[in-house]
Amino acid sequence: MTETLTIRLPKSLARDFRAKTRAAKTNPTVVLRRAAADYVKKDRTARDAAVEHIRCFAGTWDGYCSGEELLRRTRP
Repeated sequence: MTETLTIRLPKSLARDFRAKTRAAKTNPTVVLRRAAADYVKKDRTARDAAVEHIRCFAGTWDGYCSGEELLRRTRP
């Protein structure tokens, strides 16, 4: 389920935003959805630095081996 939100921007900012999203071959909705998800995901109440580090980098591995193999190599 989705919900529609409306935001007000100055005309010049809205025009530049649309132009930049067109140049990137995407649309404003995708950019704003991603920004909102990133904003909400940043939980300032993380239990400790390790949890915050994991949340920050979760799902970003694009290295030379699979995540499963990486875990095997780094776990005792």
